[in-house]
This record gives sequence, C-alpha cells and structure tokens, in this order.
Amino acid sequence: MNVELNKEFACKLSIMLESRLIWYKHFKLFCDEIIDEYTKPPYWIIELADICFQGSAIEIVNKYINSDPFVDRYSSKLFNQYIACLYLKYDRREISWASFLSVSGEYADNYEAVKEPCEYFYDLLNKYEDSEFNIELEHKQKREIQSKFLDEIKEMQVVYEIFKDSFRQFVIKEKNTSL
Repeated sequence: MNVELNKEFACKLSIMLESRLIWYKHFKLFCDEIIDEYTKPPYWIIELADICFQGSAIEIVNKYINSDPFVDRYSSKLFNQYIACLYLKYDRREISWASFLSVSGEYADNYEAVKEPCEYFYDLLNKYEDSEFNIELEHKQKREIQSKFLDEIKEMQVVYEIFKDSFRQFVIKEKNTSL
C-alpha cells in the first residue's frame, strides 16, 4: 500500500469521516491491509479496524492527530477540505446541489475559516432556489465551486479513491459471506 500514515493523512481521514464521505465499509479492509503489511502497525489503525460506529472512528483518528508531537501547520487546510468532501458527496449523487450549498454554508458559518464565507454559499443557494432549481444554474455554480476549491477537491479525491476501492472490496466480501 502506498500511503504514508502520518498526521496529514490522518487529518484528511478525519475530515472524510466527519463529513460522512466515508464510513466503516470504506476503512475496515484498508486498516486490515495495513495491519497485515506492517510488522508494527500504528496503534490507531489497529483500533480503527475494529470500529463500526462513526463517532468512535472520528474519536480514534482525532486522538492520534492531537497526540504528541502536535502538528498545527496543517489544520488551516482542513476547513476547505471539508467543503471538498461535501462536493465529492454531491458528485457521487449522495446529496443534492441544494444540500451541498446549505451544509457548506452552515459549516462555513460555524468555523469561519473556509476560504469563502457562509454568505457566499447561502447566496448561491438563494439564487438556485429562486431559479426553481434550474439545472443550467446548477452546472454554472458547480463550475464556480470547482474552480474555487479545485486543489482541495483534487487532493481529497486522491485519498477518497483509496477508500472507494476498499469499500468496493468490502461490499463484495460481504455479499460472498452472506451467500
């Protein structure tokens, strides 16, 4: 496996968990593979391998992130990466465009550290609602968001692909054991 299990990776994993882009079906086999490959796998990966509850998974990853040595230089990127995770959820058709804009606005309002303020997302949402959810406007706004968050979307997409493969393997394994 070609993943460096450092705190930067753990921060991305935490954001993906918190945004619900991934859940246990995404990380279970990933963790099992690391445990099999490493002679001394990280303890937080061992703990994570046995968890199904989302809140516990977030707690385990965040406990590792906040352990010594503490690394603060990466945290400012997390807020924009959360928006990127929401965008990926929209892109895979899990949430609607209106939901993406609403949740992004709430998140930007709560944390006030996203590169665009909450008003930006709420303004897009108001225009989208006023247009009666016009598909052309949705595509225009989508391109605008893609442009503003391009780096974050690309960065999170790379990590998400790892977990998407693990998810697919998990589902296949689950189907085969139920037969």
